[in-house]
Amino acid sequence: MNTVVLAGGSGLLGRHLASALRQQGFSVITVSRTVPKGGDGSTVSWEALSDVVDGAAAIVNLAGSNIGGKRWSNKVRHEILQSRVDATRRIVAAIHTAKNPPALINASAVGYYGNTFVPCNEAIPAGQTFAAQVVDKWEHEANAAADVTRVAILRIGIVLDAKEGALPRLTLPMKLFIGGPLGSGRQWFPWVHLDDVVNAFVWAITTQDAYGPYNVVAPDDVTMRQFAQELGRTLHRPSWLRVPEFILRLLLGRQADIVVHGQHVIPMRLPGTSYRFTHPTLAEALRRIG
Repeated sequence: MNTVVLAGGSGLLGRHLASALRQQGFSVITVSRTVPKGGDGSTVSWEALSDVVDGAAAIVNLAGSNIGGKRWSNKVRHEILQSRVDATRRIVAAIHTAKNPPALINASAVGYYGNTFVPCNEAIPAGQTFAAQVVDKWEHEANAAADVTRVAILRIGIVLDAKEGALPRLTLPMKLFIGGPLGSGRQWFPWVHLDDVVNAFVWAITTQDAYGPYNVVAPDDVTMRQFAQELGRTLHRPSWLRVPEFILRLLLGRQADIVVHGQHVIPMRLPGTSYRFTHPTLAEALRRIG
């Protein structure tokens, strides 16, 4: 029972989570569409999913195509949804056939809440945007395993990391003195440091009474304008050049929703547990990433 299976574990979060789990003594098996020849068995194909799930401590579902990777054509929107639904159905099916089913720790996103200025805790229903509909259906598929095992769903905010994700894209123009808020700047920016996301998954895996949805966002809630101002202070640069929404729409099309929409998300459930944020404030988190 010291094995954790990572489905879709080749990305930023999966790599860091695998490292953290191994440091804690877990054996980690990654499920991937591509398996290296002559490997050591730590990566298996989706066809071998049932074999590695049975008896594992947990399976972590990170599978799904990159929501920010391409412009949102109808085809890409379909891929974003179906990649999550299909992978989760396969995972749940494997859990149901296991003699010793593992806990399911399912990734999710704060996009679940749609575009809102109202503070949202885990009891708030899903929003009406495309991203909200995707996440709602993703969570619905994961919860189908709740009749046989523990299911914890981690709704992740905008992950801050020095090398990958949103932060390098925002940092470069700031360093060139052309940085500033995207869109109106009034939309909420539910950020979280990568360390806290990894720690939250480890906590959910190892805590037997962790179940249901958890908002994995820092308690220091800020708007896009406030985030840009703090990033400017950290980099000793001005935050003055706002990028209007219509420019973002021209450049990104429907995909601009990712930056134009915001969610005012409150981590209501996590602070009531044994979990503690390592980087609870934006200023400290940005300095650490530095």
